[in-house]
Amino acid sequence: MIYRNLKKILASFVLLVLIAFGWFYSISKSDQSVTPVGLSLVEITEQAPLRPLVKINGVEIPVEIATSSADVQRGLSGRLSLDMKSGILFIFERASIYRFWMPDMHFPIDIIWINNGKVVDISKNVSNEFDAKNPRFYMPSRPAMYVLEVNAGFSDRENISIGDLVTLENIDE
Repeated sequence: MIYRNLKKILASFVLLVLIAFGWFYSISKSDQSVTPVGLSLVEITEQAPLRPLVKINGVEIPVEIATSSADVQRGLSGRLSLDMKSGILFIFERASIYRFWMPDMHFPIDIIWINNGKVVDISKNVSNEFDAKNPRFYMPSRPAMYVLEVNAGFSDRENISIGDLVTLENIDE
């Protein structure tokens, strides 16, 4: 009789341990499904790189960066459009008179030439029409180390002029 009672007590104990284990396991699983999402959101927010910006007269222009020779050669060629408030910034190792042309362009642009923290020239409403036999080149009147391409009309719309101060943010020079 004692043996039978001991067997029932032991079976009840094992059943109780299994129920407790299952309950703790389900709680830990539900906590794990909530916690990683919250942590990953925090991690993404903290690790998200700051977007490169060019500021001219307080106008913030989010930019893509072109530094490699392949990026510089490609530029905006082949693209169907560019966000109306964004641009592409070409960064060169030194200031010079760089020539730009428009092969495979699908939209007109403004080219803003920058050196020593100032706009040194602007080529406005540069046509996307391209004649391979007689290509037209666009160059600044003064050396530039940075070249910003934006949609045609941008410099007029934002009142950007030669001599305006320029700051670069979140850009490794």
